[in-house]
Amino acid sequence: MTVAHEIRYPWKNKSGYRNSIITIWHVDPEKNTLGTRSDDSCGWFSPPYTQDEKDAIIKLAKQQYREMFPKNIAYSEGKSYAYICYNQDCYGAIYWAWRAMRHHKFKKVAWQYETALSVKEMNYVMQLATNPVDNFQHHFKDKMTEEKFVEFFMLVWWSFGSFHRPWYKHPRWHINHWRVQFHPWQQFKRRWIDKCSKCGKRGFTGSAYSDWDGSKIWCEKCNDTAVKINTPTNH
Repeated sequence: MTVAHEIRYPWKNKSGYRNSIITIWHVDPEKNTLGTRSDDSCGWFSPPYTQDEKDAIIKLAKQQYREMFPKNIAYSEGKSYAYICYNQDCYGAIYWAWRAMRHHKFKKVAWQYETALSVKEMNYVMQLATNPVDNFQHHFKDKMTEEKFVEFFMLVWWSFGSFHRPWYKHPRWHINHWRVQFHPWQQFKRRWIDKCSKCGKRGFTGSAYSDWDGSKIWCEKCNDTAVKINTPTNH
């Protein structure tokens, strides 16, 4: 389940934020995708793809590895000119991979790297290469092998697909997968109607606890899930 949309109150709470009155969740159907059961079969983070598309990108990745990391290849083949070759860094690899993917998808020109990127694309590529929280830099800690580069190239391809996907094709607009959460009713139901599965008392004035599946709930007084540690006392 992923939050697709939120409708908030027009006024702010004491903390200065507007609470949600309605939350619309996207519930992924978890269909079988390329032989594996995926919790992102709708492609929330990146558009879904076929096996043929995946094979074509892997083939492109192996071709681009020779273009971007000629020093590694020259040394592995014992070439005398290896010392004058160079490898791409993280930013350069994402940049040229992106341009190769543009050519693979659009093929507006004959050159394998298509035309120069737009300002918006350049900013996105820079963000991918330098984001301190979620980035691609860890792929460059050790020597870049063809196998590692294919993995890296696939990640860039997913980002490329997400960037170029029209807004209306995003899974957040899959109305048939929506689940609507109306917070005032949920709060009313929890306060006055829900019943503790252990003591049988209706209504929760404090926190509610549940099992992993959410099939049973119990009140704070009946909660025994916390591990109690008995500390020895000195006499």
